[in-house]
Amino acid sequence: MAEVLSAEAHVISRLDVPGHDTLSDDLRQLIEQHGGDNWIRALSLNPDTARRFAQYFEKLFSATAGRLPIDERELIAVVVSRTNGCGLCAIHHAHALGEALHDRVQARRIALDYHLAELSARQLALAEIAETITTSPRAITEQDFERLRGVGLDDADILEAVETASWFNHTNRIFIATGVVPDEKYFSALT
Repeated sequence: MAEVLSAEAHVISRLDVPGHDTLSDDLRQLIEQHGGDNWIRALSLNPDTARRFAQYFEKLFSATAGRLPIDERELIAVVVSRTNGCGLCAIHHAHALGEALHDRVQARRIALDYHLAELSARQLALAEIAETITTSPRAITEQDFERLRGVGLDDADILEAVETASWFNHTNRIFIATGVVPDEKYFSALT
């Protein structure tokens, strides 16, 4: 079982996190662009990693970019993160899903267990493909893709759903392994 890190004494990762004043101007700006969140602060230990990660995240999760609406991309992020047990990403993206849906209660239900939430056929198909990509990607069949097509996704949409789920599996593993602690602001947003 992984050791749980405490947020006390500003420990936010198993790795050393550089002080804000030791970072280059562009890294400080990048951290500020992401609200000073622990995830970007932890990644700033390796500036190239922080920049690569942030660039991919910004392109994949821009509210105005992407083929899938932001609420569907956030749904995928939440399902993958919950399935993997990544508390950091689950709480962060449950918060973002609540904003995208304009329904924090529904987002919390999805984050706890998407089977407890009343999802549309399209949302359910996306949640299930995200879970399968996470737990057993070799089990995906043509029928899974036909189901996604049947709820209105074209092949480019399906590719973006697969990309989103796959990227979150990558992301979860980084933050689980490094033990990055969720920011307190996301806990207070749950009330």
